[in-house]
Amino acid sequence: MNIYFTKCRYVTFSGWRCSLVNTVSCFSLNAPVLHFSSGKFTAGKNWQHKHMYHEGNFEIIIVIHGKLFLQIDQNKLQITAGEAFALPPYHHLCGYQFSPEGTQYFWFHFFVKPGGLKNIQFKTKREIIDTIFKKTDALLPLQFKICEKNKTFLLANQILDVSKGNYFTPLAVDYLLTELIIQLADDYHKQLSGTLISMKKNRVDTIKDWIRANLNSHLKVTDVANAFNLNARYLVRFFKHETGQTVIAYINQLKMDKAKELLIRSDLSIKQVAGEVYFEDEKRFMKVFKNNFNLTPTEFRRAYTRKFLDSSRFDPEVPIKQTPERQ
Repeated sequence: MNIYFTKCRYVTFSGWRCSLVNTVSCFSLNAPVLHFSSGKFTAGKNWQHKHMYHEGNFEIIIVIHGKLFLQIDQNKLQITAGEAFALPPYHHLCGYQFSPEGTQYFWFHFFVKPGGLKNIQFKTKREIIDTIFKKTDALLPLQFKICEKNKTFLLANQILDVSKGNYFTPLAVDYLLTELIIQLADDYHKQLSGTLISMKKNRVDTIKDWIRANLNSHLKVTDVANAFNLNARYLVRFFKHETGQTVIAYINQLKMDKAKELLIRSDLSIKQVAGEVYFEDEKRFMKVFKNNFNLTPTEFRRAYTRKFLDSSRFDPEVPIKQTPERQ
């Protein structure tokens, strides 16, 4: 029988020390998770993860660059850039090999309210789709790829920013962290359902990759169509049907995603940001940004002025004894 800590009172439940092979963590979405600590870590030379025991807390790691060599109990894993790692409570975690210098990742420790988390074993992936996945739950395996990296990284940055803010209620960061879990679970669901391996999706991905690689201030639909020997009208219909947005909307989305990152993470002027995201006209950039987010670039930047701590000088290891109290 294991012990779950909440509000300095003990709640006991069983069944945690099960194998993580063919197991998913199932989060109830009836209430937000309880954020405890989080950060972004950059590995130095000859670094590997210290030994930790997750006594009651859940951890999510999202690798930005490099590779992590992690041993969970007796199982060895390699978590590479663009992958997530979701470790339930009551497991030992340590590094078994040095990570490349500069390896970087987000880390989040949190608790779940009693009854809000289950470990479910499955036999086949089809079983997860047909019987386990529900609209009221979020499912995460131990290790999986991230599909929507831009959305995931932006949410992670927002969590770190809000966690350092002086909000009147801790629910602000709790709900953001829960949103991140939902985003990751949606990525996992898409992988299971096979929507990312269809021929059409692969073709769309190729087109998106080309657009990202050739993004500039003069890029037009005809340029994209010519690169793939397609009729421009057919490309517009095909792209809209498969993605739900037009080619131009996707081009602007890439520019706006980069603009948001620069506004949050740099001190560049608005004019400089406009140039970095391929807008020759600063006023045009400001208009497009306002139409997309209902905020001017300056207003958006002011909303996230607090700088979170880059914990590059210490391991993301926190001695956790109990959950933070939520009033």
